[in-house]
Amino acid sequence: MNYLNSSIKKYLDDLSAKLPAPGGGSASALTSSTGTALLLMVANFTVDKKGYEQFQDEIKKILTQLSSLVSHLSSLVDEDVAAYTILSGAYKLPRNTESEIKQRDEKIQEALKNAMSVPCRILEASVEALPIAERLSDIGNKNLLSDVICGVSLLRSGIESAKVNIDVNLKYIKDAGFNEKTKNKYEKIIKTAFSDIDGIIGKNE
Repeated sequence: MNYLNSSIKKYLDDLSAKLPAPGGGSASALTSSTGTALLLMVANFTVDKKGYEQFQDEIKKILTQLSSLVSHLSSLVDEDVAAYTILSGAYKLPRNTESEIKQRDEKIQEALKNAMSVPCRILEASVEALPIAERLSDIGNKNLLSDVICGVSLLRSGIESAKVNIDVNLKYIKDAGFNEKTKNKYEKIIKTAFSDIDGIIGKNE
């Protein structure tokens, strides 16, 4: 299913239905892409705006950056569904012989790492939008400051949801070294990100 080119209603209907996908990972991508799109709206309402002439070069650069992030995060809505489908298929492989069991286990581990790569990218792209949001809170159209804050709040939700999906996959990945390295990496990223989010919201309350 290509949800990116379907209606919002179709996506929400499938998300709420008794279907294996879309699920939380895909929803986190949609949440972060929505938050980033709000930031992009603020930038669009600032470009060529009277009173913001001194920031135009920077705003145009921000437009390019945010457009790329919205496109990337939106694509992950469908990539998460595809990754889950591959993982689900791996669990359905036959396990009647020792050879089949071994092959099935290998495919599952491979699919788990592939599935986890999607929320990793969601989280990283979401975090990439935060310094842009902070800058927009300073130089963006002041009439849309609330939209910057809404965008940041959505990004926080997207980051939290992505981390949940990373943790779920790590729970079943047997590579202890890989697990520890991944967990440490994203816990550090999230700690910094949430501190940045609190700072953006706090200075604009």
